[in-house]
Amino acid sequence: MKTTKPYGGFSLLEIVLVLFILGLMATAMVPSVREIVERARSEAETRNLDDLAATITSSFEATDLSGLNVAALPGTIGPGDTPTEFSTGTGAYVTTTSASWFAKVARLKGLVPAIGVAPTVAAQPAIAAIAFNGLGNPRLLFAGPVEAGQQRFLLVSLMSPAGTLVLPPYDGSIAWFDAIWNGDWENRTAVVPPYWATVLSPAQVAAWQSGPGGTTQLCRLSVRRIVLPKYAVTVNNNHPANAAFVSFNNVPNAFTAPANSGASVTPEILGGRLVTVNQGPAWPGAEVLRFHLHENATGTIQ
Repeated sequence: MKTTKPYGGFSLLEIVLVLFILGLMATAMVPSVREIVERARSEAETRNLDDLAATITSSFEATDLSGLNVAALPGTIGPGDTPTEFSTGTGAYVTTTSASWFAKVARLKGLVPAIGVAPTVAAQPAIAAIAFNGLGNPRLLFAGPVEAGQQRFLLVSLMSPAGTLVLPPYDGSIAWFDAIWNGDWENRTAVVPPYWATVLSPAQVAAWQSGPGGTTQLCRLSVRRIVLPKYAVTVNNNHPANAAFVSFNNVPNAFTAPANSGASVTPEILGGRLVTVNQGPAWPGAEVLRFHLHENATGTIQ
């Protein structure tokens, strides 16, 4: 006697086979879904870093070196100014100071950071959105070494779950800085910088080198390079009695061109700084020039 299943029904075997096939499909799709999510996070972080880099660059025009100008470095500020606090390690921020780089960026965006309070999602969500990325890793801003012609900055964001990838401990050296500056971080097959191999453990290096489908993990480090040029002011002082007094970096009379001294050149000055030139037999004299420095400038005192 032949048995038939009810119309529209399924046998247990058919159900098992369908579930098995669905399971195989789900397993095959997991890497693709994960890659889509990670790529979306990376693209979002790219936009975030572009926005932060633009804000940092715009700060270079600010005359408030303590509160707004991120390029407030020792030797480039007045005696009453406070230098910017850049990242000095790769760990999380435990508090917010008035000179923290992310506090300055927050003010430039119209926010009011709470000084002495950690930049956490619970305590300061708007500030945390600047200081940390979507995975909870700190965004890091490093000032490069002192060099002629320019000041470099690195804005860095590690887009990997905590503990999976490790950056080399920050030591303030040119080798540490240039290893990231010169890295090819958008290349999905790039290799670990030679310097990293000397300071990371073999397991830590292997983690960076081990990516899916023959790729590496170096593309998980999002990097923005910021260059601030340095310029000089040449003062041609042909006046027989008056000196020229050049003020910059919030330092009054930072450079003096004596009367009838011909061409005198100031030390290098960070781009964007306000420069004023006064003229007279003695300081302060009278102001004759005022401008923000965007190129090598020349002024003549007759």
